[in-house]
Amino acid sequence: MRKMRRALSFLLTLVIAAAFPACSDSDGNDKDGTADGTTDGITTEAETEEELVVADDMILYYDMTLKGGSGAVILDKSGNGYNGKITGDGAEVKDGELYLTGGAYVRVPEEPFVGKDELTISLWLNNYTGSGNYAAMYVGTTEAMPTGYWLLNPCNPSGKLKSVITNSVNAATPFDTEIGISATSGGKVGPATSIGWNHYTIVITDSSISTYFNGELIGTQKIRRSINDFGEDIVAYLGKSSYNDPTYSGFIKEVKVFDRVLSDAEIRSEYRIGGGGDKVYAKSEYANPFIEERADPYITKADDGYYYFTASYPQRGYTDSEGYDRVILRRSKTLEGLADAEEITIWHQSESKECFRYIWAPEMHYIGGHWYVYFAGSTESNNVWAIRCFVLVCDSQDPYTGNWTLKGRFEPAKGDTFSFSNTGMSLDMTYFEHNGNHYVIWAQIAGASNLYLAKIDPEEPWKLASKPIELTVPEYYWEKARYSVNEGPAVLITDEHVFVFYSAAGTGPEYCVGLLMADADAKLMNKKSWTKLPEPLLTSTDLDGEYGPGHNSFTVDENGDYVFVYHARSEECFNGACGFAGQDPLVDPCRHARLRKVLWTEDGMPILNGVAE
Repeated sequence: MRKMRRALSFLLTLVIAAAFPACSDSDGNDKDGTADGTTDGITTEAETEEELVVADDMILYYDMTLKGGSGAVILDKSGNGYNGKITGDGAEVKDGELYLTGGAYVRVPEEPFVGKDELTISLWLNNYTGSGNYAAMYVGTTEAMPTGYWLLNPCNPSGKLKSVITNSVNAATPFDTEIGISATSGGKVGPATSIGWNHYTIVITDSSISTYFNGELIGTQKIRRSINDFGEDIVAYLGKSSYNDPTYSGFIKEVKVFDRVLSDAEIRSEYRIGGGGDKVYAKSEYANPFIEERADPYITKADDGYYYFTASYPQRGYTDSEGYDRVILRRSKTLEGLADAEEITIWHQSESKECFRYIWAPEMHYIGGHWYVYFAGSTESNNVWAIRCFVLVCDSQDPYTGNWTLKGRFEPAKGDTFSFSNTGMSLDMTYFEHNGNHYVIWAQIAGASNLYLAKIDPEEPWKLASKPIELTVPEYYWEKARYSVNEGPAVLITDEHVFVFYSAAGTGPEYCVGLLMADADAKLMNKKSWTKLPEPLLTSTDLDGEYGPGHNSFTVDENGDYVFVYHARSEECFNGACGFAGQDPLVDPCRHARLRKVLWTEDGMPILNGVAE
């Protein structure tokens, strides 16, 4: 099968380093990483900018090679033995890219920095943390309120690049002494950053700090203190600082430290050789966002010629007492007409003493001659952890004007003590029919959030007709970013395949879409019939200005071509400018419904990022 286009090489099967053994920092210095280039280690302005800065100049170089192929030690390829030590379980490495999440970080030896008046620090980041107070790299003193430091924050609470050094000693409020780009005390503000690989270079001398972003100088400030002035009792980290701030979540690669000042030409060369350049994104045929503040969007085209749209009704922050409390519906004779169509409430949780907010991910299905809505709701008032699958039924063939009533909780098959049990949440149920059989797929917490498949009887589509099979559990890094989650299944059937798309990871910018597939004539209740792709089909890095794509459905346009319906946040959310920064992503209403046409490879595989090979 021809390999589909992927935006990032790191989205492959990863080496999971969940249980790191203790390792010595003195191992693995047998490779110095010397690259082709000038023989004296100095590149002049007159020389071609395509030449790589040679490794002789590096006093530390991490290409993210682990000792023995896996483990807690990142080898220093400069030859100086300054190996990094990973702390925490939320770290994985593949193809030269380190992924950090869940509090994991790298302890870097302090020796490359102690006593230095001149340093150039270069690294690549693909930041999934979003805006906030944190550090992707830090060098400084060890106090919880450190008196001397340099730190790099790729996206501060204002969504801007921050690279600062303390210019004096103030034990009470050391952040007030910062100078550099986006310093707390004021000065030049850095550029807005985003998800995707970006290159950061910082040049520190005894009199100045200069910050470069993607090869271009952002600014230079005069300073009175260099790293040498911090003394010998310092630490260096990737992913954290000495402050009690959140840790960094995202990717790091190609960390280089030089004990000299790199020229502008050398820094531009580092950027280009490292893969920098403008990325071309495909444009959607539709005006996006399609419908704002509507997550988990679901669109179906019914036999009456109408398109019907439903989605999660948003919660606007922690204090909103009405969010996630109803099931809404729109209809239109055209797909794009749904954007401006009247929205009605077909059911409100106040009508029930059995189901309460939080009402999530409704889907409307025509099964056995009747309209049903599958959705998730809480079995306890204001308890977000008591989520189970529920069913609404309509008394009319017209779902827009008919009366909807709660059928109740979805029921397991006789003898099934697992499905929808009280041991964990169950949610995000979808339905499909194939080869005369009727199926449902849903997510259920069983250690992690996994997906399960079972049969139903279309005459009683509120209960299972079989015990379930486990369809998928989170196993790859991208399914476990921030949280271990497989959820939001959506089914697309072609002549050759049954495709099950699903969403993975936390609901922030790490949210992405994975894919399972089976042959069209396979026995779907046999787990061996299913193949799971080791890479996600769509991530934030595939899209321009959209973050956390996922929880999708499919419909067809007026020509019968498949349309991918999904939600994603806009750039202002990533940069902390949407008005809900610092709150849980679930109470950020800025997950907007969006549309893209489904493209196909020559061998019949779906493309969701709008770029055909």
